[in-house]
Amino acid sequence: MTRFAAGVAWAVVVLATLTGCGKSPYCQAVEDHQVSLNSLGEEKTDAAFGRYETAFRAVANVAPQDIRKDWVKLADVIHGVLAAHRSAGIAMDDMSSTNKKLATLPEDKLKALNAAYEAFNNTETERKAVVKNVKDECQITLS
Repeated sequence: MTRFAAGVAWAVVVLATLTGCGKSPYCQAVEDHQVSLNSLGEEKTDAAFGRYETAFRAVANVAPQDIRKDWVKLADVIHGVLAAHRSAGIAMDDMSSTNKKLATLPEDKLKALNAAYEAFNNTETERKAVVKNVKDECQITLS
């Protein structure tokens, strides 16, 4: 009987260790990146958007199949904004109407920047879906 009790106790410890006390990799990723997920778009710098992309991509990589496409799209549009800036040769930090560099960008670079921002702004459906899913699956509230 003592061996049985010891075996059960060992199994409980091993399972708790392996499962992170019941937290899925998805919920753990959301929790690990919650600050960046909740601040999406608040800071408009290359560094901040790099953190946003890292956070969304990390969650997308472990998201359940039924919501993965939404996480991937969000990570992709963030990447698209960064890529458009790199291609245009202008940092997000330099985006202002008074910046002379912005005024001298060729038309095609301005169009690419505009398209990237439109794609970013047209993700309301995906943002709502991931917020609801995280609340339902992980009991974590994202803003």
